[in-house]
Amino acid sequence: MSFLSGKFHSKWARLTFCFLFLLPLLYPFLLKPGEQLYSDHLGKFILGESVERNGFLSGNLVLPSRSLDPEGNYCPTECIRIGDELISPFPAALGYVYAIFLPWSGIVGVYVVTAILILLSFLFLSSLWDWDPIYLGVLVLASPFLVNGYFFPDVGIASFLFLAGSFLFLRSGPSSSWFRFVSAGFISASSAWFRIESIVFPLFFIFFLSIYKFYNVEERRRILGYSVGFFAGVVLLLGIQYVLYGHPLGPRFSFNQPTMFLPPWKKWEIYSGLLIANPNRLGFFGYTPGFLFVLFFFLYYILIKKNPLRRSIAFEVSNRDLFIFSGLGAFLALVVSAPNDGIIDFGSRYLHLSLPAFAGMFLILFENIGEKFRKVAKIVLYSILLYSVYISYSYTQILGKYGRKTTKLNAIYLEQKPDLVVVQIRTYSQILGKYFFQTPSVWLMREADIKNFFSKNNPEGFEKILFVQTKASILENLNDADPFLRNKYYASISQALGPDFKKVWSENREDVLLFSMERKK
Repeated sequence: MSFLSGKFHSKWARLTFCFLFLLPLLYPFLLKPGEQLYSDHLGKFILGESVERNGFLSGNLVLPSRSLDPEGNYCPTECIRIGDELISPFPAALGYVYAIFLPWSGIVGVYVVTAILILLSFLFLSSLWDWDPIYLGVLVLASPFLVNGYFFPDVGIASFLFLAGSFLFLRSGPSSSWFRFVSAGFISASSAWFRIESIVFPLFFIFFLSIYKFYNVEERRRILGYSVGFFAGVVLLLGIQYVLYGHPLGPRFSFNQPTMFLPPWKKWEIYSGLLIANPNRLGFFGYTPGFLFVLFFFLYYILIKKNPLRRSIAFEVSNRDLFIFSGLGAFLALVVSAPNDGIIDFGSRYLHLSLPAFAGMFLILFENIGEKFRKVAKIVLYSILLYSVYISYSYTQILGKYGRKTTKLNAIYLEQKPDLVVVQIRTYSQILGKYFFQTPSVWLMREADIKNFFSKNNPEGFEKILFVQTKASILENLNDADPFLRNKYYASISQALGPDFKKVWSENREDVLLFSMERKK
């Protein structure tokens, strides 16, 4: 398959392809690892450091604030209490990856390795698509496949494992060994250790393979081998998570459970955030509107042109096409069952593994455009893709800018040198960054939390406390001349700490109010 009509061998085509292929190695410079320790990223760092400090025997979070908050009511990162342990909702397997690299390479090593795995993913996909530069260009520049895979290491590692297993299977023949088929299925299933929703993709791959190919005796052997490996991997994962966490889907299930089983007609807010946009993030089609055309074409293509009920065309469906069909089928299933990710975060992260299938279906769409409308259709589709290229560029810039902003908060922590940090919103634990394990930090969101925490922890045990208050909670009462007037959160702090503490420093920023309270000598 080539859409350059043999021009791929030109100098500029080769240079463009090489640039796209090696672009992941540029991302550690565009989104510097040391500037990504905030929000979920800080939580994953905390999990990895905890695994390392526990000697790789446990994912129990080693929080400096544990003695101040033994019940884990005020964790400065997301945590779930299971028995006597505080467990991160992030994948334990990711914590072990972090733990391997943190001691000798720091956080940089984790992101560099992730970038290399994305590069290898490009290698697998480019090989499957006969090194077509149009395919790689759509995937890299017009979709969030690269930036999501790098920015969220769990996403990047999961996609690598799924694609590695798929590549091993798609490049095998009927005469290949049974072990190769089983290994391909097991490797694909291993992606679920990092993103539990990735189970759906190989499951749909098996489904479509069975529909189109199971009648063929030679193909049946491959399908059975892949299925055995996949289900062995899934059973191992679900069994271990059940033993460790009391639920086969693991600790993250506790966070998503409230919306997981809502009927579809009550999920419109989730669907709109997941697919289009919400106030904070673009959704899947908001990022790449061209893929909406691809989805509609897929429904037409599989129901009309490649209908599995028409047995006569079964031999015309390649394994690569079935990989595309399964990716889009899994996409539809995941959208219907979407948890709360569509509301709180970037939609394409949850649907990430479907991106290679959408890019592949985009090429099939191009192939099937009638001659009469080909020129106009190409102009329209390329124009829409250019919008997505701009979004990719802007998204990377925004993430880089926000990352640099977090390092400035790190500097404030170093200047103030408190012996306790209190944040009103967990995200602002980023003020500690890589210094998280040096100073206790707690999340006290409401006035009642402040009163309860300091009733159990005598303020006299602290010399200096740094507070990070979100201005969203006081915006309606904010006095620009003095943001501490009519500030109920600050009033609760002053009351809980008592007259022995005084405010010695403050800074009124765009989104937060920072201040230090110091005990009088």
